[in-house]
Amino acid sequence: MQQQLSKIILFIFITGCFTSCDTVKKVAESEHLLTDNTILVNNKKDKTETTNNLLYQEPNRRILGIPLRLHIYNTARTNIDSIVDASINKTEKRKNKYEKFLSKKQLHRYKESRIGFNEWLKSTGEAPVIVNDEKIKKSVIRLEDYYKYNGWSNVDVDYQINKKENKRASVDYIVNHGEPYVIDTISKKFDSQIVNTLYNKIEPNSLIKQDDQYKISNLGLERERISKELRNSGLFYFNQDYITFAVDTVETNKKANIDVIIKDRTITNSDDSVIKLPFKVQKIKNVKIVTDYKFENEGKPFKDSISYNNYKLYSYNKMRFYPKALTSAIFITPDSIFKDIDRTLTYRHLNELQAFKYPDIEYRTILGSDDKINTIIKLTPLKKYELDFSAEAFQSNIQSVGFSFNPSLLIRNIFKGAETFEISAIGAL
Repeated sequence: MQQQLSKIILFIFITGCFTSCDTVKKVAESEHLLTDNTILVNNKKDKTETTNNLLYQEPNRRILGIPLRLHIYNTARTNIDSIVDASINKTEKRKNKYEKFLSKKQLHRYKESRIGFNEWLKSTGEAPVIVNDEKIKKSVIRLEDYYKYNGWSNVDVDYQINKKENKRASVDYIVNHGEPYVIDTISKKFDSQIVNTLYNKIEPNSLIKQDDQYKISNLGLERERISKELRNSGLFYFNQDYITFAVDTVETNKKANIDVIIKDRTITNSDDSVIKLPFKVQKIKNVKIVTDYKFENEGKPFKDSISYNNYKLYSYNKMRFYPKALTSAIFITPDSIFKDIDRTLTYRHLNELQAFKYPDIEYRTILGSDDKINTIIKLTPLKKYELDFSAEAFQSNIQSVGFSFNPSLLIRNIFKGAETFEISAIGAL
């Protein structure tokens, strides 16, 4: 079967080399096949992948200069059902011949095979890319936005369709822009003093710097960076929504003046009234670990508990894990400053133990305290024993057909240290 497919593809490839008109076989008279895109930026060709990927339409892909997949698609028939029926019923003699040598079931399968092969040609091939005015206009808007977002001034984008008589056409995208905007002044406007203090520590790694080309994309990245750094510095209630940028480029002689604005924390009360409070650094007060959590046990009393290095471990049944085995994988520590990265590291290391389902880590506020939070880590153990069995057939120079078997037994938490022990064997016939 694979050899037959290879021959078919080779045949189509050779045929395509000699019948170039086949590429427009399924292009209507009023349509044009897109053969090439050219982006001209200030009268120079731009062949970079970044800008070319902005276009909504690309010509059919080529292999050694031949649109092979387009040729494959064009060999598919449009009305294959009626074509097959017409071929069988072309003459009474031909129809009787088919009915004589093939049963009704076989004839039905023959038709299905013809239709199936035709569908394979369509799915394997590639439909002709027809020049589309709407998609070209969308590409123009995307190019214009790209150059504006990257800080270029006086951006103007136009296009030209070069139509040919043989139902083919190419498209030129003409981009003109002026000098780029350059970052001049960067001002800070922070409501909270602690935000100002923490920002001064992380400012040297800022992604927006004086004399750099102004790019809107860098503002988004800087917003993410500030939020990440401040949340890793104790600001539990902080997020990106508190960060805004005000950019002034009006009559500045191609200069961009940027204000970095961070407002106070906003709290919405139950009566929908809003109050604003300065941010504070939060500390982790307690870390509570539930070692055998199940939803149906929620609210029930614990039967076992252990305190270890200021961690509090609880179990609905008898404690099955040594405290050190669990706490060594937990990076959130009591009496430490809140850091978002500690939760990520805890997730990762608990999953590496392969002893629990995906852990649930919750931070909870403490009534009457505005600078401390509690942490609850809920762990649901996987089954202690897990049996696996696999088998496969193989061939070799020594043996025509062989079989191998590979049973394995996985035992979790065998010594109460959240370790895994696996026994496996292999046999062959």
